[in-house]
Amino acid sequence: MKTILLLVSLVFAGFALGSCTNDEGETEFEILTPEEEDASVLLQSEEQTSN
Repeated sequence: MKTILLLVSLVFAGFALGSCTNDEGETEFEILTPEEEDASVLLQSEEQTSN
């Protein structure tokens, strides 16, 4: 019985670790250059003032 529970817990642990990987190879965050960041801030401030 203990062997079965150990195997089941190892299978669940394997599923948990396997689902945490990022297979796409892309980073989660978009890297902005200072110019792009300034442009996006200006665009947001213009949208807020026009509303």
